[in-house]
Amino acid sequence: MSKFDEQEFDEKRLARRQRRKKSQVTAFVILALFILVIAGVAVFSVYSIKNLLNIPGGGGESAEEAAGEASSEEVVIETPETVDPEPEEMTEEDILNEVVDGCIAELSIEDKVAGLFIVTPEQLTGVATAVKAGSGTQDALSKYAVGGVSYFAKNIKDEAQITEMLGTTASMSKYPIFTIVSDEGKKGGVTSNISIEGITDVTDPDTASTTSKALGEKLFSYGFNLDIAPSIDISENGLYGTDAGSVKGIAASFASGIKESGVDVCVSSFPLKTDTTAGLTAISKSKDELAAGEYDIFKEIIENSNPAAIMMSNASFENAAGDNTPASLSSVMIDEELRNGLGYGGIVITGPLNEASVTEYYTSGEAAVNAIKSGADMIYLPENFEEAYNGLLEAVNSGSIDEARLDESLKRIYKVKYADKAMEIIDNK
Repeated sequence: MSKFDEQEFDEKRLARRQRRKKSQVTAFVILALFILVIAGVAVFSVYSIKNLLNIPGGGGESAEEAAGEASSEEVVIETPETVDPEPEEMTEEDILNEVVDGCIAELSIEDKVAGLFIVTPEQLTGVATAVKAGSGTQDALSKYAVGGVSYFAKNIKDEAQITEMLGTTASMSKYPIFTIVSDEGKKGGVTSNISIEGITDVTDPDTASTTSKALGEKLFSYGFNLDIAPSIDISENGLYGTDAGSVKGIAASFASGIKESGVDVCVSSFPLKTDTTAGLTAISKSKDELAAGEYDIFKEIIENSNPAAIMMSNASFENAAGDNTPASLSSVMIDEELRNGLGYGGIVITGPLNEASVTEYYTSGEAAVNAIKSGADMIYLPENFEEAYNGLLEAVNSGSIDEARLDESLKRIYKVKYADKAMEIIDNK
């Protein structure tokens, strides 16, 4: 390498060193400035916080003192105390729903199915005539936790006998049970062989009220908790006359009187009561005709007395329903007419399913299954209880009827049975 070349090389190396030193100096200056800015922000922040929180020495302190205090003092910001809101008061309806839902949740499928049946004491135990509840009743109720037992004249001998029988039966049941009678007083009363003071001939709303209250109080004292009454029949065969307006006033008054006495009411039979024991009875009335007569009576009772249950007729109403299916097994008559049309939300009970109007066309199992599928809540007096029970149980186990459908009916049933329980809880608060 020539001398000129070496000199040129040294000059370039010197220039690179000078540029590198210049870059380092610039970097150091930038870093120092950055550190100063951070320190300034920190001091300013401490100063601002002290002023904001009214900490003594917020002004006039040196930056070093402020920074030292910021590092040594802990700032505590107190959070406001939270006040728990007052719990909302539970209504009677809330308590009742809670009690009912808890009860239903504990039921087995077998008990749910059995709980939809109402039978006679003879159907339950297998005896010819039941006038006492003994070990046979206990065994039967342990196997079939039926929803209700219906008693007739042959089961009632005297006051002491029926009171003991009903009390024993209720105590043997795993769950609250309906103890049922069909009694409208002096005319057509199964307790007519027992003298009841205050019962007179029912001719108007006043006599209906007097009789029903006297009757209801007596039935309550025996241990009955559901009376299938009044009967809606606008005809010569009816108990309350042939004029729809008069029958409406009498029937509504009778239903209110029974309910006031402490016994629940099951109005019979929607849309009207007629004899169906000899075979299927066809009623030719149209919807408009029913609406102007029988529907108006039921509407009055529903709105003013809120009956616990309504029993269906076993007659057919082809002009109103579109076919000749017995009303007890007709979704049109139950869901469309009674529930949606008249706004009834209580228990729907079939007519007696041991009548020829049903037994000539359906087996006991078919009738029970069709009734539940059509919207009925309780099956009243099937021709063969065990066949009906097993048929409905099989339909649920196979998925033909959903378990939720059973729960829907059981909720209506238990809301009636546990109504007093909800009131007790409220009273004891």
